[in-house]
Amino acid sequence: MRRFLPRPSLYKYYATWFFIHTIGALPLKYRYAVSRFLSDRIYQFRPTIRANIRSNVRHVLGPDATDEEVERVAKQCAHNTGRYYADIVGLGGMDTKEFYDKDLDLRGMEYIHEAQARGQGVIVASAHYGNPEFATQALAGVGIHVYALVEPLQPPELDRLMRGLRLKHGHRYEPVSFKAVREALTWLRGGGILCILIDRDIQKQGIELELCGAKAKFPTGAADLALRTNSLLLPGWVRREGGYRIRADIGPPIDLVRTGNHDDDVKTNSQLLLNSFEVALKKDPGQWSVLEKIWPD
Repeated sequence: MRRFLPRPSLYKYYATWFFIHTIGALPLKYRYAVSRFLSDRIYQFRPTIRANIRSNVRHVLGPDATDEEVERVAKQCAHNTGRYYADIVGLGGMDTKEFYDKDLDLRGMEYIHEAQARGQGVIVASAHYGNPEFATQALAGVGIHVYALVEPLQPPELDRLMRGLRLKHGHRYEPVSFKAVREALTWLRGGGILCILIDRDIQKQGIELELCGAKAKFPTGAADLALRTNSLLLPGWVRREGGYRIRADIGPPIDLVRTGNHDDDVKTNSQLLLNSFEVALKKDPGQWSVLEKIWPD
């Protein structure tokens, strides 16, 4: 009988497929209600996740924050992570034009338009903060399509499922790999827009940088690609503003430091990006949707 059971990793695929075809078909307000209930249960019964979120929040709020403050913000992070996944499972039914017109407050698009007029590639660096996924997908509603480098998922069946969902509105999503990075270089040199996240060292190839006064390892792909392709490097922080409204602030551009030492320049410019993220993060740390511990104890 054992050989007829699915391998353990496939349960992630089946669970995601189920949520896409059930919760994902609901109106957004009902998806959010379900996600709040589930995120509360996960926060309550998964002590490792709870400890990770509290650790991250403690670093962001600083040593003077009370335990009550840390717990309050940590629960906000859990709820916003639930909303993040509720958004994703409903991407297939998203009306990108309606969302762009009614629920997205997008600022800084002039930087992108000016770069495109020059034929220059654009890198928009964001984080798991608010919901960059919704803001990116909404661009399809006005005919703007991007190449996005995302986390490879396991099992492969889950990766294909999520990729198909994200491709529905015309963007191109590729899991991070050497092949995807080569294609991203070509895309940028052709004047395209690349989206990439900078707050999780998914590939375990990041370098030590500072965020909120403490050091941890972060990816450097955004700065590396910008230096290699002479692309415009734009921070893009996305946060929820009540109800279903999303505000996305793009830019101003990072003034790339070029000393001739590529490794040093990658580190310096990556730190400038993180400094920009820290400003946004400090304003509303409860919108950070990261379940892994960022800083080592």
